[in-house]
Formats: sequence, structure tokens, C-alpha cells
Amino acid sequence: MNSLSHVPLGPNRMAQFLYYLGKSKGESKGKSLSPDSICSSYLNSNMQNLNSNMQKSAWLTTLLIAGTCAAPSFGQGGDECGTATSILGAGPHSFDQISATQSVDASYCAPINYDVWFSWTASQSANHFVSTCAGATHDTVLAVYDGCGGTELACNDDNNCGSQSELIFSAISGTTYLIRVGTYGTTPGSTGTFDITPDLPTVNPANGHSYKVISELIDWNTARNLAASMMFNGATGHLVTFSDQAELDWVLNNLSVSRPWIGLYHNVNAANYSEPSNGWEWVTGEPFTFANWAAGEPNNNSAFGGAEDYAEMWGSGEWHDVVAYTGVTDSFIVEWEPSGVGVSFCDPNNANSTGVPAVLEGSKGSGVGSDLHLGVTDGVPGQLCYLLAGNEATAGIPVSNGQFCLSGTSTAQFFRYNVAGTDMNSIGGFDATGTMINAVGTSTTGFGFDVPSTIPAAPPITIMAGETWHFQAWFRDTPAGVGTSNFTNGLSVMF
Repeated sequence: MNSLSHVPLGPNRMAQFLYYLGKSKGESKGKSLSPDSICSSYLNSNMQNLNSNMQKSAWLTTLLIAGTCAAPSFGQGGDECGTATSILGAGPHSFDQISATQSVDASYCAPINYDVWFSWTASQSANHFVSTCAGATHDTVLAVYDGCGGTELACNDDNNCGSQSELIFSAISGTTYLIRVGTYGTTPGSTGTFDITPDLPTVNPANGHSYKVISELIDWNTARNLAASMMFNGATGHLVTFSDQAELDWVLNNLSVSRPWIGLYHNVNAANYSEPSNGWEWVTGEPFTFANWAAGEPNNNSAFGGAEDYAEMWGSGEWHDVVAYTGVTDSFIVEWEPSGVGVSFCDPNNANSTGVPAVLEGSKGSGVGSDLHLGVTDGVPGQLCYLLAGNEATAGIPVSNGQFCLSGTSTAQFFRYNVAGTDMNSIGGFDATGTMINAVGTSTTGFGFDVPSTIPAAPPITIMAGETWHFQAWFRDTPAGVGTSNFTNGLSVMF
């Protein structure tokens, strides 16, 4: 920690520090400030108290200062699970196996020797890859556990990158996992790095839904269950459903589609069931009003024998009714529907220094101002954040580490929710899980921001029923100690 660590920060100093970070001249002019220069500039400034009534807990004060002014630390791995080195983000994370001993923990990829351990907490619910492919030259083995002495969730010895390793496992945001990095058999321990990267779905800007193709040769029922077990941004997945031709066209144009299962099945217990055409239903229970059957389908005529009660899609986008397991249906498409309000755009934005993009979501029912509550997750622990509003959702322009999607056209205007002493102030910071904590008392939950009934223009603009406004969050993002920034996705909300 640099010299700032000894400076006491009461509520007034905390307010000054937050305000200075949000209004730094270097940021407003597109320049980058190092953490040390930000801290020293704060100490040298004589800015007045932002809000004399601000009360901020000591843990967030410490977190924000530590996250902005502390140098990063790098672990090499603990020799046993109980002494695992704590790590955050995507990496690369360094490991040193030279003096490591062999752990007794069981693994399907045994024998694992010269192993070291890391403790990693997921900041996003998604499938994650763990890989030594880009960071090791010796024969490695990887394994992930749900706890010391717990269940092995995944392991891998050799991947298609050679004798290095890569595995994938489903992580839940806020959950801690134990990562074991070893060598195979008698291969001596060495040094290297590994990465942890999320396998993120693709967002359809027209409906805000997210989609992903999973390549696996399995039966329809297994695919349905696997899809339902996958979480993304708090939403539960399901086999893809299609409401119209536009949604189908988007999937075909944006995903690599071979011959996947879709979420359509023949309900033999339906009141209108009859072979081969009546009683088809979506797994979500939504109305079956759009179909794209191939010519002559459905026909319940299987070369495999048995009833054709399940739908697969070919690369052309046409559907065929087939039996539950064909041996050739090589994948399935998972769809996630947002649980909040609004339509996401510029989504996902660029990954931040934790390895994943920060996520902006909305909900109604705050009972304050516009009744809209905005929350931000998957941010950078210890860093400042606040909300922006604009009159247009744009394709975005590159600013610092991210894409700013409220600007870029001649008619686009944006406004900052950082007006001191008013309900148009959203300033806060990210806690250890990457969740935005409100620092100025403008959230009924303590998290995120309750959007008032006004947009922070000069003079303020009253939000009217029927209007659509667009929101995005800005936050500090300091990879490699560089005082730069980033953005969340955007969110368009009709009031």
C-alpha cells in the first residue's frame, strides 16, 4: 500500500475522494491517470465536502481506497487445498510447482503430481474455461473442486493444445471453487500461468435474450435438463424457443448452428394431441404460434424406430421431428431470458480487469421517483461506479477500456447521475463480489441506484410516461495499475 494508507478517511474525506475520482480532469479529457496520481491529486485537492450528510461504512471506504491505490499481488499456489492461494479474475495467474508435493485428493485425471492450489470466487454465473494452454510448456493436469475434500467438478489432462490442459465447468456467481494445477505422472514440477475465462452467450439486441450453442452428442431429455441447470446473469436457461422468423434468423446469422436440439416436443398428453402435427409445445409453456418445419415434417416416420416426439433443427433453420436420441443431433441451443425490465444494448461490453464484462440490469417497484431501480454486478472490486442516462442508444464509441454507447451521433446527449446533494447522485463502489454499493443514500436497498423522476440535465428533465430513456454505468477499471475506466452494457427502458 502506498502512502495514502495512513490517511484517515471520515465521511467528509470519503465524499471528497469519491467526487474527485468521478470528476478527475484526466478522465474528462480522455487521459489516463495512474492510481498513485489519482491518490496524490485527491490528497492535494481542497475540494469542499460533496454531501455533508453522507455516511459511509468503514469497510467500503477501505475497499475503495485499497482497490484504487494498492498494487496488485500475485500468488504461486498453496501446496495443499487448505492453504490455497486466493485469486480473482481471469488472470493470467502464476503458479510454481517446483517445490510442491503430491496431494491426496482424488481425481478422475490421476495421477496428479507436483500440484498447487488456488481459491477462486466466481463473479458471474456462467460456464468457465480453466486453461494452461497459453501459459505452460510442460505436461499439466487441471482439476476443479467445490471445496477441500469435496466433489471434483471437472478435470483435464491433455487438451487439443498438446500436453497442456483445459477444462470447462459451470460456476455460480459468489461461489468459491478450488483449482488444482499439477503435472501428469512423473513430470517434474515447473512454473507457468493459467487463465480462467467465462464462456459467455451472445445477446440478441432485439429482445435482450442470450443464446449459446453447446456441442454435445446427447439425447433431447438430457439436453433439456442441462439447459435448465445453466445460469447466466441470474436467469435460468432453457432449450431455445422461437417466437417469430426474426428471432430464428438472428440465431442462424449469429451462432454456429450445425444440427442442434431445440425446445420443442410433442406432448402426447395434450388435449389436442394427434399424430403427427397436433400437440407440439415449447418447453417454456409459451404459445406455439410460429413453426418452421421442413417440407413433409413432422411425419412421425423414424428410420430408428419409435415415436418422433422431439424437434431438431438443421443448419438451414428447418425443423425435423425425431426420436429422443438420434446419434447425429450433435448439439443444443440454450436461451436465457432477462428477468428484469428494459432491453439491453451494447451487450456484452468489453471485459473489465476481472476478465468479465460488468452487467447493468433494471427492475421496477422501488417506489421512489421513476420507480426504476438499476443494479450493477460483475464490476471491479474496490472501484468507483456511477450511472449515466442518454436520449439515444448508439452503437458505441471506444472510450478508455470500454464502449460508451450513449454517444457517437450528432443528436445523442448524455447526462451524469453524480449531482451532489440531490437524488440525482448515484455514486458508489463495488464490494468484494463486484456488486455496486450505493455510497450516497439514493437506494432503498443499499445497492445500485433508485432512478429519480428526473434526468440530470441543466435544468433537470422530467421523465414522462411513454418516454424511453437509455442508461449505462461508468466505473474505474485499473488493469496493471493504470487508472482508466470501463462501461457496462446499456439498458433501454420505457416509462
